Amino acid sequence: MTTLDSSQQSELEKPVTRTVYFVELDFRDSTARICSANITLTWGGYEWIGLGSMGAISAVEEAEGVESKSLTFNLNVAQHSVLALAVGDVEQYRGRNAKMYFCPLDESFQPVGTPVICWRGIMDTMAVAVDGEEGGITLKAETSAYGLKKQPGLRLNAAQQKSRYPTDTGFDYLTDLIANPQIWLSKKFQRSIN
Repeated sequence: MTTLDSSQQSELEKPVTRTVYFVELDFRDSTARICSANITLTWGGYEWIGLGSMGAISAVEEAEGVESKSLTFNLNVAQHSVLALAVGDVEQYRGRNAKMYFCPLDESFQPVGTPVICWRGIMDTMAVAVDGEEGGITLKAETSAYGLKKQPGLRLNAAQQKSRYPTDTGFDYLTDLIANPQIWLSKKFQRSIN
């Protein structure tokens, strides 16, 4: 749950409310800071680029369990730096941090108080789409619970073990042991136990 200070709360209680979302995307080579305003805003010592850099943000959904809910950011395809990231190496963004902050604005369109974090996760996929004369970049980000679903299995086979430890031959006999069970105790000893 997000906690706002008293000045932010009073600003949100006014009949006309202006809000902004700040999105911080931690790419491998640099950090992109964009906002949902139509102007560039300064906060935290950084310039948060507005002017249509971010077209839309999907609704933030909450779940009671550990279910993963993704968030989709629609970015401006006209920005060459973002387009280069979208069509480039996935290691630039996949698995890297994404944060979204919320803040009300005053009458002069300046942030009121310190923006509060309202969502955090990791970037997953980025796709470029062209529809007629318009295009866009869709960045899908997942919460940290998404990583729990993608954990590798706990089972190992001989090939996996040899790729990590080339001299280990312990798993070479596993298939044979499973396929041909052996009696470990003599029949006479087993009868004496019963």
